[in-house]
Amino acid sequence: MNILIVDDHDVIRQSLSLTIKAEFANADCITAGTGAECIDLLKNKQFDLLILDMNLPDMDGITLTEWIMDRYPQQMILIFSMNPTEVYARRLYQLGVMGYLNKQANMTELKKALHIILTENKRYMEEEFKLMLAHEFLNNRPGDPLEQLSKRELSIAQLLAAGKTIAEIASQLNIETSTIRTYKARIFQKLEVNTLHDFLAKSKLYKLI
Repeated sequence: MNILIVDDHDVIRQSLSLTIKAEFANADCITAGTGAECIDLLKNKQFDLLILDMNLPDMDGITLTEWIMDRYPQQMILIFSMNPTEVYARRLYQLGVMGYLNKQANMTELKKALHIILTENKRYMEEEFKLMLAHEFLNNRPGDPLEQLSKRELSIAQLLAAGKTIAEIASQLNIETSTIRTYKARIFQKLEVNTLHDFLAKSKLYKLI
């Protein structure tokens, strides 16, 4: 069993290797610290599972996952990341990953994810993501959060995602800066983000930018 662990922190790579080998005696763990190293390894070797961090020094996890799934659609991927589940998980599952696990999860949950994917050949979904889907279903919320935005909110969201300041947007749209701030707060609330960083991440996930 060949497993590729891609993470820019050596401690994480070694810890995952030890955990996997303790659970699967026949596992051969190979590690990489960058997206480029990951790509080179995939071109030359087949892996039963790829454990991938979202934040790499040379490439973001979404871009790398898209590249992998486009060329190796049968590759099983488990995302292991500190990034918020609500920001990334849906898009990654749509791309075809086998699971998304937050690095704050305990060891029991990590082992559970590994066994569900490798032994049962099923998708793993952490409870937070299941609850999020259930909440959306019960409240009849659209899968794409951008669908919740009005035309004006969407226009302003696109300008924010493009890097425009509130003052620049106000000038371009001939609207008071206080009104733009109100729109911004409403957009953040509808997209369920609290910071500009999370807003930009979600904008990229849902092709706003």
